[in-house]
Amino acid sequence: MAIVNISLDTTTRNIVLTINGVLVSASDCYVEKYHYDGEEKISFSYTIESIDSTGMKERRQFYLPSPEELATQAHNELNGDGFASKIIYDDKKAKADVINFLKQNRNSK
Repeated sequence: MAIVNISLDTTTRNIVLTINGVLVSASDCYVEKYHYDGEEKISFSYTIESIDSTGMKERRQFYLPSPEELATQAHNELNGDGFASKIIYDDKKAKADVINFLKQNRNSK
């Protein structure tokens, strides 16, 4: 279990996200509460961008899996705060994909 706090300064429109009292440098944050099939649902996610020592960027989204996802294990492993995560952008993969594309085009001629 984690305690998530989101603070919003309506003047500057800056958002501060903390999880269990620790500041999280998220590039975006999303929370929605809604009703579906007579049940109350909550959707929550945040994204962290990081750059490794070689200058390659990775963008990873952390999200609260739905009870259905938890029951079917249709998500990645949970971190210590109970969030699953997925890579939504990876410079290394993008670079490898471009190299593979160029090799395929060169070999097909």
